[in-house]
Amino acid sequence: MSDRAPQICPSTGAYLRPYFESLLAKAVSDANLARMPLTLLWVDVDETQEGNDAHGREAMDAALSGLVDELAAELDGRGPIGRMEGDAFAASLYAVAPYVGERLAEGLRRRLADKRFRSQTDGFHITVSVGVAGLRPGEPYGNLLDAAEAASVQAKQAGRDRVVVR
Repeated sequence: MSDRAPQICPSTGAYLRPYFESLLAKAVSDANLARMPLTLLWVDVDETQEGNDAHGREAMDAALSGLVDELAAELDGRGPIGRMEGDAFAASLYAVAPYVGERLAEGLRRRLADKRFRSQTDGFHITVSVGVAGLRPGEPYGNLLDAAEAASVQAKQAGRDRVVVR
């Protein structure tokens, strides 16, 4: 495998953070040059530790993989998905305005409300807190990433299972 090959999380199929960030940095540069919109979603699973305790780590890992599948289906090829932390994912949406990103994030929340994941003892749902940030002119990718993550934190603080737009 070469150094330039995409690095993919084996359990979820999302890009690993370093590779995703390299894609995001290029997308931000391209969007700034072309004066195109770019929107970043930061998707953080709510109460992961409680889920691990209640349903088991294996079931939660399967749910995280299912989350990536649902996010990919909602985005319909609009951009790459990266695993940013154990239970947090991001999606970079080139040529997508923030209001569309908000609509996609709400669509993901609805998909997850309808999705039951299985553990050895029962079925369960997961919820997500999603931060949406649109690229501002000349903004570096790190600031965009921080803004989307901060919006996700605001969603958690506002009660979880919601979308906050910067």
